[in-house]
Amino acid sequence: MAKIEREIPNPFGLEAAKPKIVAFIEKLQASYGSLLSDVKWNDDKTVADVSGKGFKGNFSLSESAIKVAVDLGLAASLFKGKIESEIDEKLKEFTKDDSAKA
Repeated sequence: MAKIEREIPNPFGLEAAKPKIVAFIEKLQASYGSLLSDVKWNDDKTVADVSGKGFKGNFSLSESAIKVAVDLGLAASLFKGKIESEIDEKLKEFTKDDSAKA
């Protein structure tokens, strides 16, 4: 299994980032619904476990950081570079854009 991990600064603070990350992941699921099939949140919306075709992942949110970890299955690992680029682009958009577009 190939693994992708990213950690970026959280420019919003914990409480302000919670609704933004929820909306962001909902938009990702709407955009990539055929690939991103399952999202499970913890009670305080700071951790989301996600899974779909050929991968499992985790988003975690703290006061100072947003962390993403993705384990790619064999078939998905063939596209690791493209998937990494897409994750980097989406995280950059999230931290730049106040509406957290996906």
